[in-house]
Amino acid sequence: MHAFTALLESAGVRPGDRVALQSENRPEWGLAYLAALEAGAVVVPLDALLKEQEVGEILATAGATHCIVSARQRPVVEQARTARRPDLQLVSLDDAGDLPSWPAAQQRHPDERPRPDRASPTDLAVLLFTSGTTGQAKGVMLSHANLLYNVEGVARTFEFGPGDRLLSVLPLHHTFESTGGFLCPLRVGASVAYARGLKSNELREDMRSSGATLILGVPLLYEKLLAAIHRGIAEAPLARRLLARTLLGITRLARWTTGAQLGKRLLRPLREKSGMGRLRMFVSGAAALPDEVFWGFIDLGWPVLEGYGLTECAPVVAANRPDHPRPGAVGWPLAGVEVRIAEPDAERNGEIVVRGPNVMLGYFGNPQATAEVLRDGWFFTGDLGRITADGRVKITGRLKNMIATAAGKKIYPEEVEIHLGNCPYILEVVVVGGRDPRGEREEVHAHVFPDFQALEALARSQGRAFDDAFAEEVLRREVETRCQLLAPYKRVKRVIVRRQEFPKTTTGKIKRQGLAAEAAERRTSAVA
Repeated sequence: MHAFTALLESAGVRPGDRVALQSENRPEWGLAYLAALEAGAVVVPLDALLKEQEVGEILATAGATHCIVSARQRPVVEQARTARRPDLQLVSLDDAGDLPSWPAAQQRHPDERPRPDRASPTDLAVLLFTSGTTGQAKGVMLSHANLLYNVEGVARTFEFGPGDRLLSVLPLHHTFESTGGFLCPLRVGASVAYARGLKSNELREDMRSSGATLILGVPLLYEKLLAAIHRGIAEAPLARRLLARTLLGITRLARWTTGAQLGKRLLRPLREKSGMGRLRMFVSGAAALPDEVFWGFIDLGWPVLEGYGLTECAPVVAANRPDHPRPGAVGWPLAGVEVRIAEPDAERNGEIVVRGPNVMLGYFGNPQATAEVLRDGWFFTGDLGRITADGRVKITGRLKNMIATAAGKKIYPEEVEIHLGNCPYILEVVVVGGRDPRGEREEVHAHVFPDFQALEALARSQGRAFDDAFAEEVLRREVETRCQLLAPYKRVKRVIVRRQEFPKTTTGKIKRQGLAAEAAERRTSAVA
């Protein structure tokens, strides 16, 4: 790592410079992150799924001077640099003859010593962007102290140490993974193995081969993993299949009738035979975990600890404890973190506000947005919730328009709306979260009020009849084309065509409430 620090310094990185990091998960990601911090720079982690336009917007907004990039991600960064940041200097994690690189650093600086501290606890350490294409990208500023306090709180809550090995699955640019899956293991002396991907069969093989004891994931990951485990049971030889189903039946019956959780003891032989006997705990965050998934793993003998956090809080605010794995709430606030409910209603629901040493410094270059959420030392999350009788935080809804998918991805509707609003055949558009055709997961839906005159003129110019089928065909094609500039998880999955303008407030703002429910009563067309 110190060799790479020396390479960054020789490439012109100075204390306070913003250094972007664009790479898939790999050990060098974390080492490059630490090397940039050791050089006194501010790290700007980038989502490896972003398109060049989104990457360019973040690089320009951050004022990045350098970007550490893998060979796989280099083409996207090159295009973004050409379009938005021509003076950006690249440093490669892979062998690259035309760039300073990780392999070259090991050859040129084999005996580098650690650098003296170049930052104070309150100095900016990481700049994390929550949006990338609107021209109003918000960069969350986290200090060294924000990160270290959160690391300490998470390490104490989840009770893991040198004997643990974490299988890293989520993207490292995500604060949930970088804090819980990278910095925390370093703090407690645990080791980290990197999964090849999210395919269920590969993930199960990686759990076995790595000897993992812990995994941090999102609900969608656990849904797929649980389904794969039960599929494996169904495909097992008859004797083993009957044994597994019998033991699972006993654990479920005991839980239903007495509340006893017998899976850890009864299913141990099957877990060990499957090669996953070392796994002792799963941690879930970024979206709500379905109760059936929680109990599915409990019956198999694996506790699932659900938590709650936001990038602005570095990120963990609250989490359940290993000795109290239970569903229905996201757990108790971490040590040193205060949580209260602002303006609670009759059912004790209100906005969740947070105060503590983990709360961000503010939004980069955006004092107005900072003032809106940081008030009198409290961070107003925009999430609705209440405090349960046992002191846990329970999430009941969202004030923000943000869409959270089951995979833990966060989508800001305004970002998508700007792309669609430029369409000549759309007068008004509102992007909201909606359910997929099976009603199981949240996805991106666009409610569109078309320009019927423009559509009619288009039909006439093409010698086609102007009817509902034509309008839907054109709108679907336009939405699909314009969404190609966005990361795949941000793309619209369903278009809802309106016959009337959206209801508006007295100030002319569209009322978003109720649009998702309204979709069920309107004509829909799926977008591939």
